[in-house]
Amino acid sequence: MSASLDGSTLSSIGDAMRTTLLIASLSLAALLSPLVMAQKGATPQPEYWKLDAESSVILVEDARVPVVTLRLRFPVGRWSSWAREHHAGEAFRIQLYDPEGVLRRRADALGVRPWFFVLKHAMGFTITFLKDDTAEVMDLVRDIFSNRSFDRRELRRWQKGVALGWREQENTPNFRLEKAISGALFRPGDPRLWDYERPARGSTDIKALVAARDTVLRLPGRQIGLAGCINRAGAERLIEGLLPPLLAQPPQGLAPEFMPPLQSGDRPSETTVSMRRLTQVYMKLSRLSLDYSDPDYPAFLVADHVLGGNFYSRLSVALRHKKGDTYGAGTMRQGGIDVDAYGLFSFTRTANADAAEDTLRGVLQAFHDAGITREEREVASSYLLGRCWKLRESPESVLAEAMWEQRFALPRGFRDTLAEQAAACSLEKINTFIRRFYEPKNFFMVSVRPR
Repeated sequence: MSASLDGSTLSSIGDAMRTTLLIASLSLAALLSPLVMAQKGATPQPEYWKLDAESSVILVEDARVPVVTLRLRFPVGRWSSWAREHHAGEAFRIQLYDPEGVLRRRADALGVRPWFFVLKHAMGFTITFLKDDTAEVMDLVRDIFSNRSFDRRELRRWQKGVALGWREQENTPNFRLEKAISGALFRPGDPRLWDYERPARGSTDIKALVAARDTVLRLPGRQIGLAGCINRAGAERLIEGLLPPLLAQPPQGLAPEFMPPLQSGDRPSETTVSMRRLTQVYMKLSRLSLDYSDPDYPAFLVADHVLGGNFYSRLSVALRHKKGDTYGAGTMRQGGIDVDAYGLFSFTRTANADAAEDTLRGVLQAFHDAGITREEREVASSYLLGRCWKLRESPESVLAEAMWEQRFALPRGFRDTLAEQAAACSLEKINTFIRRFYEPKNFFMVSVRPR
């Protein structure tokens, strides 16, 4: 008995084999990178050049695995008033969706997943593919970025999903907690509050969305990143004609426009949010964080790790290991690029809420009064230095770090240097910082409790 395979079946088998090979290559890269790159001098270094006066290219060449990653970053994000007004985030993410689904079928046939995302300060695109598929993949990418026929039905599905997601968030204690904290720190209209506001209805005006997408692609400050099995000559050929010409005059409102944070006298020392059907209380002692420009940021990294940044932190030991009050306790350090919220958090069963809050406050008071020990400083320093290897564990991670540094005009190796500065902080300097920053009067309590 014999069987014959038609052309469609053979094509499907070929597509499956390509996808399998890509997955295998990525898995091999993941296994090799930490071992090989850990050797002294083995980490590939980024190479920089200009595509034009306002567009940069970064290449991290590594020929060990026949895979290439393309990353694009555009200097506008969801904290931009222009992007908010013109639905630029939707416009950027929808461009893979043509009404007939042709672009997605081509991606499936190549075994690739084009990934679009919108962050606070940037919009980005990433795709990873086999080197042998470079020509076909780049044809697909160019067609995506020139797509002028967006799927209106998909946009409507997104709008329904956003509405459902908002209702779900509004019934999530942690979301309500963070919303109340941000409302106590920032003034109405500040972009740092937008993530906690009911989303505006999305747009289905295809012409306007295409225009917004085209504007994003043409913004000065855009970045092209390449990592993997490709050299500079290949990179230059690959990116030729990839992006349209720069705008002569960028629109206003691209960068976030922050307002001065509220002063401590403008908010209550305690705020309670009530929710139905809760069996636990969620609590957080909060204040403003530091940003990277603060000279105390290295000391802050050490202090934060000791207080709440690991499984055996002061907070975790006091609230989880010793008393069994909670499964979770620690600190949440937002910001860095910008000043944002910082806090000590936990949750516990309703009947135990007052006792857990007393413990939370007691840990903060003791931390402020006595600071950390020499042993805690050494353990925190080792952790901060050790995790720097994650920034170099693969060509893609080296590329991502280099693009992040360039986006915010930070020096090369910024986070490495920050960790080294933190590890070099003396115990006296760290404890002096703790006495100033962790003064309990600087913190306010927000809790979410059963109604």
